[in-house]
Order: sequence, then structure tokens, then C-alpha cells
Amino acid sequence: MSQLEYIEFAAEILGNNSKLQIGLAETDDANRMHGYLTAAAKIIDKDPSERILAAVANKNLQKSLPPLSDKVRLAILKERFSYVCLRKFYNCINNADLYLTAEERINFFALITWIEKTKDGDLNEVLHYNRAPVLWKKVACEAGSCLGAQCEYFSKCHFQNAKKNAENSNLLLVSHKLFLQDLQMDFAILPSYAKVIFDTAHRLPLESQKNFGRHLNFYSLRNTTKQNSWCKKWEEQAAECEKLFLNLIKEIQSYAQKTKKRRIVYSENLSSETGASPEPLQSALRKLLETIEQTDQTKDGMQFASDIRKVSSDIAFLFSASHSDLVYWVECSSNPYQVIFNAEPVNPSAKWNKSLYPILKSAFFTSDTISINGQFEYLTHRLALHGKNIKSQIFCKSVDKESLPQVFAADFLPKPTDENFNAELLKTLCEILQKNKTSTLIFSDFGIIQKLNAEFKKLEPQEKKCFFQGIDGNYFNLISFFQKETGSALIGTPDEMRNLEDTELPENSLIVLSRLPFPDIKEPVAAKRMEILKEQNKNGFNIITMPETILSLRRLYSAILRSEKKQTLLLLDSRITSEHYGAKIQKALPNLKSLSHRIFSTGFFG
Repeated sequence: MSQLEYIEFAAEILGNNSKLQIGLAETDDANRMHGYLTAAAKIIDKDPSERILAAVANKNLQKSLPPLSDKVRLAILKERFSYVCLRKFYNCINNADLYLTAEERINFFALITWIEKTKDGDLNEVLHYNRAPVLWKKVACEAGSCLGAQCEYFSKCHFQNAKKNAENSNLLLVSHKLFLQDLQMDFAILPSYAKVIFDTAHRLPLESQKNFGRHLNFYSLRNTTKQNSWCKKWEEQAAECEKLFLNLIKEIQSYAQKTKKRRIVYSENLSSETGASPEPLQSALRKLLETIEQTDQTKDGMQFASDIRKVSSDIAFLFSASHSDLVYWVECSSNPYQVIFNAEPVNPSAKWNKSLYPILKSAFFTSDTISINGQFEYLTHRLALHGKNIKSQIFCKSVDKESLPQVFAADFLPKPTDENFNAELLKTLCEILQKNKTSTLIFSDFGIIQKLNAEFKKLEPQEKKCFFQGIDGNYFNLISFFQKETGSALIGTPDEMRNLEDTELPENSLIVLSRLPFPDIKEPVAAKRMEILKEQNKNGFNIITMPETILSLRRLYSAILRSEKKQTLLLLDSRITSEHYGAKIQKALPNLKSLSHRIFSTGFFG
């Protein structure tokens, strides 16, 4: 079906003005965004007073947009925290010795050159939050430190201007995260709307689960105190709070080691479960808060106090475990700095059903992978769309079969449940690294990555450069080296597979999966969902495991297809051809062929 038909279908859904109309549209067209924005513009041309909201993936906020009519007042609004605060920025320039560390001063030079040319003040253009969270916080827009109209930079403020444009818009683009924050806060952030488009809709169930939950680690406190380390009045107290937080984490780690638990899942008070009490830390946080409030009445001081209150509130919330609709757990790494406290809803779609759907006239969900073998049942279930007025359609470009990516399932290996599987898999991966001359991307578990790295070092000197996640660095850094080095190999964990949606693959790459990407059913929220299904005498494997697996493979295939370069996908899991459920997987992957060892060893890489 053509892009024109996709536009007409989207316009039909968005043009609805009576009872809520839901549209589900799957399309592999790279111009999907142009399609639904064109459809939105058609509706606005008829009634310019109508506002349509489009919630998209972050990367799509940076895309070039199609030309729209004069009646369309388009605006893009990002999270407040994404925008630079000019007052804080110039504060850092004028008082660099006070506010910035020596390392931050070096990084700050990039901000100085960027500030003159940025159009919307988005810090993502110049900084990466995960690499410089403290510097980011020192210059980012925050509600607690905003002076509003009293600020000397108010008229130039990128966030205030973006907010004003959003309020005057009739077509507003926001990220999924900002939309979910607004929904969680009962629509306190965004201007009102009754029609909404959800792009990359396949991400919404998991993003809702994460955003509607609460998470806490050591850096939640450390980054806040480091941002405000310029003031000596609370230096000792802040250090004491950090020390007590680490002690608390180590007590929980000690419990985890004794009970041999990597995850501590709990439904009652965490203190009664582990014996670790947060009270010494909470007492120290209260004293720190008193000091801040007594010594600093500025907006920056108020922001610091607000951040400390949030840490204290999160600790109380996560330790009490008082909400039955949430799953509580602690992810216990051996590194205390990486221990994470979590609380997430079992059913995040309940918020959608209760708060969002009653105010809407139409909702248009679109993606390249939201159906399973032509059916939308799984997304319908995950986003509480059952019983709604739904129209669905799949739009596929006509593609020459010869141009489709090649997909192979290896049937010569034992099943992953076989005791010989790891040894045979290791031999196969070594053979791939030796024989494949093009770029190679392998996804396997960390144990295999370590063994493969050791085996690769034993081989004769290789021209091929290999990057091993967790050994040579993290995946985020290694992927850039892989993209630049022709014919190189990157070996990463299956968790990183989802990043291929946003990755530019080299020409003629070979992508290898050592096992089927079954979801981790021991992950606490997934385990709870499986438990509930079991109580209802329902099959969790068919309802959760298989749909998630098929969608993961479809997204991987779609990312390869979207690159429009000759790529090959190799699945080293014989269950695709040997197990009864393999037929469903085969149906979801066009051009899948079975691969014997003889073909593999002689002609495959040619």
C-alpha cells in the first residue's frame, strides 16, 4: 500500500470528533513521520482551532519536518531539563572557580561555542547526560531554580519560548517521556489536546512501566550534592549523607550475598526483609535540609532542598512498599554504586485507561513493528485498548524479494538447553570471526563474550579489529568504533539489541544472535505478570514470552531492512526449526532459510 493510503487512513482516524476512535497502523515506510504529520495538517486545515499532539521517540524530534500549510502552527516542546538555563550558564562563566571543577571547565568550552549558535537551547546537542550528569545539572533548566519573569534572561529563555510556542500551537511534537510525565502528573505540563499520535508505539508499554515507577541509586544523591559542592556550609553534612547511603547499600548487599540473591524482590517493608534501616540516613538528610533552608534562601538553594526532599521521599517510598499495584525490588550489583532500588507498576496501562482515553476523541498508534503475524492483539492488550472502537491496517511497501535482507537459522547446533551448546557455539563464533571479512555484530551472553575474547586472543594475529563489551568498554562507546572501522567486529549482550533501532549499520554487515531473544521472565515485573496469568490458568509462554520474542526479532529485522544496505541476519538457535513454536517465528521473518554446517563452513561467507 502506498504512502498516500497511509495518510488517508491517519486522517480518517484523526478527523473523528465523536466517540473515541483508535487507529493502529503499521508501516515500514521510512517517511512514516511525514505521513502522519501531513494527515494531521489536513485535519488542522479544516479546523485551525484543533490541537493535535504527536508523541515521538527522542531522535524524531531532531528530524527535518515536511512543509505544512500556513494554518498549521507547529511547535516542539522537550523536557524542561533538556534546555539550558542562561542564568545558571552565565553564573558558571562568571564564577568558574566557584561552580566548576577543573575537568568541568574543560568540557565547558564546548558549551561556550555552542551557546551562540543553538536555536532551541537543547543540551542534547552538545552534552551527553550519562557522561556529564553533574555539569548538565549545573546549567540545565529546573522548576525549583527558575526565577520566571524576574530573571534577567527571561525574554531569551529557550524553555520559556518553547513553552509559549507550545501553548500557541495546533500541532505539538513532544517526546514519549514528556508525554508520560504529563500523563503521570494528570496533565499538569502540556497544553490541552483531544487528538494524539503515538509514533514508535511499540516502545510505549515498557516506557510507561519505567516512567510510572520510581528508581533510586547512590548517584541520585551524589550528583545532587556534587552540583552544590561550591558551598562549604553543608559540605560535611552532604559527605555524611553520602557515607550513610553507602553503608545502607552495603548492608543490603550483605543480605543479598548471604541469601545468594541477585535481586531482592519484596512486598513488605524492605527493612523487615533485610534488617537494613534507612533511619540514620533519613535523619542526616533532615539535618542537611535544615542547613540548606537556614543558610540559602536563593532559588538555587531551594532547588537543592527540593532535590534532597525527593531523595528522602524516594527512600521512604521504596522501603515502605505500601502500594499493592507496584512490584518492588533491589537490583544488587557487586558494585555498591550500581545498586538500584526500583518500584514499577504491574499494569501501567491502567493509568492510560483511567486518565487518558476518557478525554480523547482519537488516538493514532503507529510503528514499523506493532503487529504479530498480521494481528494487533498484543499491543491492544498491553495498552488497555480492548473494547475500544479500533480500526487497524498494515501498510507495506512493495519490495523486490532479492533486495530483502537474508535471514538464516542454523540447525546444525544443539539446542541451547543441551550441555554441549556453549562449546559448539564458541567454535562457531570463532569461525565467524575468522572467516567473515565484512563487519560483524554478535549478540551473546556475557559468559560467552568473555570466553570468545580469550579464544580470539589465542588465534594467529588478526587484521580484524574486535571490540568486546564489558572488556574493551561499554557498548555505547564501542559502537562508534565499530561503525568507523571497516570489517571490524563488535560482540555485545542481547540487551543492546534494542539500540539497533537508532544505529547506522555498516554496509554488508553480518548480525549474529546466539540465542532466541526470549524476555527475562525472572525480571520482577515480568515474573509478577506470569504469576498472575498462572493464577488465571492462562499460558504465560503464549501470552507474554512468544509475542515479546517475535517482536524483538521483528524490530531487529526492521532495523536491518531500514538501513537499505545489504545485511545478513544469522540466528544460531536451532529451536527455530526444531520446536513447534518455531513456525510462528519463521512466519514473522521473510526469506528465512535453514542453514546446514556444510554450507556454513564452505560457501556462506563467499
